[in-house]
Amino acid sequence: MLGLAQFRSALREDKRVWPLLLMVCCTMFGAGLVVPVLSLYAASFGVSATLVGMLVTIFGIGRIVANFPSGWLSQRMGRRPLLVAGPALVAVGAVGAAITTDFNWLLFWRFVQGVGSGMYQTVSLAALADISSPQTRGRLVGLYHAAIQFGASIGPFIGGTVASAFGLAAPFWVLLGISLVTCALAITTFRDKEARVTSSMSGALGARRRGLLSAPFMAISLVSSVVFFTRTACMFQLLPLIGNETFGLGVAAIGVGITVIAFAMLIVLPVSGVVVEKFGSRLMVIASMLGMIVGIGLVLMGTHPFYFWLSMLIYGLAGGLNSASMGTFSIEVLPRHKYGEGMGLQRTISDIGYVLGPVFAGLVADLSGYGNAGGIAATLALCAVATIVFVFASAGAGAPVKPAR
Repeated sequence: MLGLAQFRSALREDKRVWPLLLMVCCTMFGAGLVVPVLSLYAASFGVSATLVGMLVTIFGIGRIVANFPSGWLSQRMGRRPLLVAGPALVAVGAVGAAITTDFNWLLFWRFVQGVGSGMYQTVSLAALADISSPQTRGRLVGLYHAAIQFGASIGPFIGGTVASAFGLAAPFWVLLGISLVTCALAITTFRDKEARVTSSMSGALGARRRGLLSAPFMAISLVSSVVFFTRTACMFQLLPLIGNETFGLGVAAIGVGITVIAFAMLIVLPVSGVVVEKFGSRLMVIASMLGMIVGIGLVLMGTHPFYFWLSMLIYGLAGGLNSASMGTFSIEVLPRHKYGEGMGLQRTISDIGYVLGPVFAGLVADLSGYGNAGGIAATLALCAVATIVFVFASAGAGAPVKPAR
């Protein structure tokens, strides 16, 4: 049961919750549409493999550029204008990418898409923070990330199918349509209103320990950056290579492994919020980081495919719990009037990890003498260091939520 009545209560608390979750799902669905064709579309311009990779990197750079300014602006202009502007920019970038015949312009339009994506993702989480209360926060953050994961999971399948039927540029046209739908939802269903201030806003932390530069917030931002780093370094790069080289798996089987991660996260996310509220976000951040370390580390334990599949499952389950616990903890250690700026700063720090992950993993694999296993080991060591820093820096924060009376 896991508190289904509590979930219904959380969703009924504010009529903006469902539209916001739907908008987030649409946004991630749109982002996932172009994933299967991006490299092939770039290669069709006759450019080098390095430039093909730049198409991924430039999107991350666009997000980094947009994150903090978007959060700052939303704190002053309201969330709604940015929730409309983000998908609108993605729509413009989608049209540009679909019709361009020059690779330099394709890079530019992917940058525009990255700016729009960073704008929307930052402000949507700040909007969710506005809506939530201490009693519903964990569940709403869990559902928010479940919506993200669901959209991201089905997007690549639809994108690949569309590209097969209509050509490599076709997913960008579908992305245009999805982005316009998201804009329309933001315009018609979302309204900013004065945030409710409750006595619990100050939480267990004193004023000096709540803010953008407080030790708990900096620590959870470090953890978030390392999680993003791990995702691109391991799930996108090293684990597929090890799956082929160590476990002898083909491309199809490796694809199934990545799908196992995605669906394990999707299964655990809706219920993870209840767990976070019961045991506290701090403890669940620590537990999920340890789970991710164990999950990824299993690929170094042997050569039987059993280790690979178990690794994918544990990593996915721990990753789902991690998303809910990090998001909840981040909101808890920020004052309400800093939600926008805080989410912008954290996503900037996180996206730096996202961009650096593959570069670091590749360098370690090439230079350490241990190959891809060396890259995995170095990434796990980074996860362990971030977890230890968080343990000491976050003491006193992220306690279990007391039921409302």
